[in-house]
Amino acid sequence: MSPALTAFGDDSLAQARWLDRAVWGFVAIGVTLRLARYAMDYPLWWDEAFVGVNLLRRGFLDLLRPLDYGQVCPPLFLWAELAATRLLGFSEWTLRLFPLGCAVASVPLFAFAAGRVLTGVPRLAAVAVFAVSYHPIRHAADVKPYASDLLVALVVLAVTLDGLRRPEPSRAGRLWLLALFAPLALGLSHPSVFAVAGAVAVWGLVVWRDGGQGQRLAYAAYATSALASFLVVYLGFTRHQAAATLALMQAQWHAGFPPSDSVMALFGWLVRVHTGDLFAYPCGGERGGSGLTTALVLLGALTLWRTRRRSVLLACVAPYVLALAAAAIRRYPFGGVTDGSPARVVQYLVPAICLLAGAGCSVVLERVRDARRRCRIGLAGLAVLAAIGVAPLAAEARHPYRSYQAQRAREFARRFWPEVSQGGVTPVCLRWDLGLPGWDSVNLNVAVYLCNQAIYAPHRHRWSGAPDRDRSVNAEGDPMRYILSLCDPADPRVVSWLDGMRRSRRLASSRTVLLDTSEPGRPRRTERYVVYDFAARPVRR
Repeated sequence: MSPALTAFGDDSLAQARWLDRAVWGFVAIGVTLRLARYAMDYPLWWDEAFVGVNLLRRGFLDLLRPLDYGQVCPPLFLWAELAATRLLGFSEWTLRLFPLGCAVASVPLFAFAAGRVLTGVPRLAAVAVFAVSYHPIRHAADVKPYASDLLVALVVLAVTLDGLRRPEPSRAGRLWLLALFAPLALGLSHPSVFAVAGAVAVWGLVVWRDGGQGQRLAYAAYATSALASFLVVYLGFTRHQAAATLALMQAQWHAGFPPSDSVMALFGWLVRVHTGDLFAYPCGGERGGSGLTTALVLLGALTLWRTRRRSVLLACVAPYVLALAAAAIRRYPFGGVTDGSPARVVQYLVPAICLLAGAGCSVVLERVRDARRRCRIGLAGLAVLAAIGVAPLAAEARHPYRSYQAQRAREFARRFWPEVSQGGVTPVCLRWDLGLPGWDSVNLNVAVYLCNQAIYAPHRHRWSGAPDRDRSVNAEGDPMRYILSLCDPADPRVVSWLDGMRRSRRLASSRTVLLDTSEPGRPRRTERYVVYDFAARPVRR
């Protein structure tokens, strides 16, 4: 073990115990920060609602068909989400429960993985960076598969790193474990293909170099399992989802594809990507904001190379190389995306980035010759890292929402649906119950509206199953209050429905409710809701 990969100063037993306690202290901090993010109970915003709305009207088998709102999500992730909402009710809490579980589990698992490669300060630095990094905390409470992307990649990396440090006869067991995990990995996470295929490449080199018969058999089982699982998931599921949305996604991912017009353009793109949000751990940003982390990662990689732990280095960088290749053929973005942080689509790289950054931190500390000064700098660095984890959450507690529109939409739903349900009236939502005008709307706010209705309408509580679109609006006893949402009342489909209702009932009243979702000081953005009340026509004698 290189001196740069030990501890602050002398490698004493007392210091080793202190460092181990500090590691698990940061594990506790990381878990607490993720739970705190979940406890903020953010209102659902567009990206989350686009996934959630598919759970309202589909069963488990229906989720294997192409999704509404152009979503592409792995099947096992969707099934986990649907199971949570069916068992516990449809709410922000249940929708985010599975991502939270993935995020929380990733923290102690990362500490284990780091311990397979690093000891002392490098391990502590890596765990601290991972525990307090903003993006994994933020995505711990997202109704998207980003947290599961990270966890799945981390499991593959942890098992690989644990296997590489073992003697040859016992490595076969880790390969069999990967063979069993591959179907689960590829069913839970689309970009896990980079982690799984990267591990296939790493183990192939190791087995070819010094593997025995048992190890070769286990490796063949892993490679076969990985390939078969990929083909089943892609041909049976992902291909059909992507067919309808790939062109649109590629347009949105344009900044995440390397340019091919010149070498200088490619070099500039690589610099921008690697010093931007891609390497924003524990924090950072675009325009060089993550340059320090990039330098630490490079320094950590160089240290692993010089200490002849090249299989470990390859395990960290293999998914990265495969992801770059996928970006080069425009199949998956590496870095920039049109909307939001590009970090969300590359969460599978986070474990390797944090491991290498931790190794790089220790190299920098070793440059400080005085042991006491080195200790003070290290402790100050840990305090800064803890503050980096807490500060964003403290700031977000003042405005716990991703977008102002989402906050306003939830406040409206909490007030509106109990109000229109007063007096024992069960309102009929034209869009929800009758499919008028439709679910998969070009108005993106419709998905947020439908999800909020499922959560906050009293008659929808613990609802599970698709709406009854064949319901007769003229049947005796049918509710006489109807809600038209986010649609012009002059729409021909609405006019036709209204004419049909007037043949059998009298329109007692109609009122329009306008919701302003614009941020203070911004141009007005109005959503329209119309409430129709019908009364039975008097019987003529």
